[in-house]
This record gives sequence, structure tokens and C-alpha cells, in this order.
Amino acid sequence: MQKEKITGHIFIFITITIWSVAFVSNKALLAYISPIENMILRFFIAYILLLIIYPKYQLPSSFTDESKFFILGFLGIFIYFLLENFALQFTQAANVGLYMGAIPLFTAIFAHFFTKDEKLSRSVVIGFLVAIVGIALILLDGASFQLRLKGDLLALSAAVVFALYSVALKLAPKGYHYIVITRKSFFYGLLLMVIYFLISGKSFHYHSLAITTVWLNILFLGLISSGLAFILWQQGIERIGSINASNYIYLVPLITAIAGIIALNEKLTLKMILGGVTILIGLYIAQKKSSQISN
Repeated sequence: MQKEKITGHIFIFITITIWSVAFVSNKALLAYISPIENMILRFFIAYILLLIIYPKYQLPSSFTDESKFFILGFLGIFIYFLLENFALQFTQAANVGLYMGAIPLFTAIFAHFFTKDEKLSRSVVIGFLVAIVGIALILLDGASFQLRLKGDLLALSAAVVFALYSVALKLAPKGYHYIVITRKSFFYGLLLMVIYFLISGKSFHYHSLAITTVWLNILFLGLISSGLAFILWQQGIERIGSINASNYIYLVPLITAIAGIIALNEKLTLKMILGGVTILIGLYIAQKKSSQISN
């Protein structure tokens, strides 16, 4: 049993590290291809991988079930990644990572209103208010204010959307294999991406596909970040539980910042550091009560 828990913690830590580095990988790709091209290529590869891993197909039990899969694909795959990728065009990967660290907090707030079994505690409210102060510090940082403000607001919106997706995931149809649920959400997300790309009328950057850096990043995002990491996340949750697993999300800002400094030569200002620390304090306060309950 103890060995299972240790393995679970290792799986979750690896997953969070992969997802944190993915922000930097996305940022690097945007120098060659557009956000929507990045998304289409990444999730097409991820979908094929999940199809190979679990080729079985489960027919939908009802129209309601299929509509829920569509909502998951719309929120968690299409809208979230569209906002994240556009955010990376206007702000640093470290900033995006900071806002992603606030996802558990936003999730707790939405769960209070949309689910029956999770209600807001005083610690969550206090933690949210503290985190808002940290977010304001980062948004109001003077360096490249107008450019970064747009990116930071997009990143914050992405965190809110992913929190909504997390709540929707709790309401996902029962009786389906977890890979089937993810594969279906990937399918609808991909469909919306293709429609968006066709409506935009923009041409595809085929010449960029000949660049080694582009393919290395796409393969990392498709096979590792969207494929392998998801499997590790699921297996980790089975071993240590969703609450303990979600605590690792607080490492995202730190790991992303380190990766951004190493790979992209990103700079951290004093306000960004203070804002990041304040957000983490708010997240700790919000999580403290639930952690005590889980123990």
C-alpha cells in the first residue's frame, strides 16, 4: 500500500512537471506556427495515441451523454487551449503558469455553485481574496504594461475556463472508460479547432513543418503532454486521491518560471515575484482546510 502511494506521488509529480514545461514548449512553437495550428497538430497526435492505447469504441448511451462530451471538448480542449496559446503570444510563460496555479481555487468556487457535495469554506474565501491581491500585482506590473496586460487577462480567463471544465468533468457521464471520455472530448475539441481555422481563412504554415524544432515541440505536446501525462495523472489519482493530486498544481508556477528562464531567457520582475508568492499564499490558505479533512 505504501509503495502504491509513493508510486502515485511520483506519477503526479512527473505529470505536473510535464504540464509546466508544456507552457514553455507552446511559447517556443508560437514563433513558427499560429496558436490554432499548434492546437490542431497537438491534439490530432494525442487523439491517435489514445486510439492506439485503447482502440475500443463505446457507443453513447443517450444524446445527453454525447452533449456532455461536447461540453467537455468545448471548454477543456477548444476554449481553454485557445486562450492559453493566445495568452502566450502576449505574456511570459511564467505568468501563464502562475495563473494556472489558481485553477484549484477557481474550481472550488464553481463547485460550490454547480455541485451539491462541495461547498465554500471560510478558508477558500479568504484564500481567494489573498490570491486576487497577487493577481493584481502581476497585472499591474509596469514592464510592457499594455502588451502583458492583454496576455495576463487571457491567461486568467484560461484558468477560469479550465476550472469550469474541471467541474463539468465531475458531472461527466458514468459507465465509460476514462480514455474514452478523454478521447471523445479530444474529438469534439479538434472538430471545433478545424471549424475555427477554416472560418478564419488563414493559410497553414506548411513550411514550418520542415523545421526540426517545430516537430520536436509538437511531438512533446501531443505524445507526452496530452497523451502520456494524462495516463500518469489518472493512475496517480487512483493511488493518492484527487485532493492530494491537486496539491501538486501549486508547483506549476515555480516549475514554469524556472523552465522559462532556462529555455526562453524570460525575466522576472519584483512585482511578479511578490504577486506569485501572494497567489501561492492564497492557494495554501484555501487548500489548508480540505487537506486537513483528507488526512
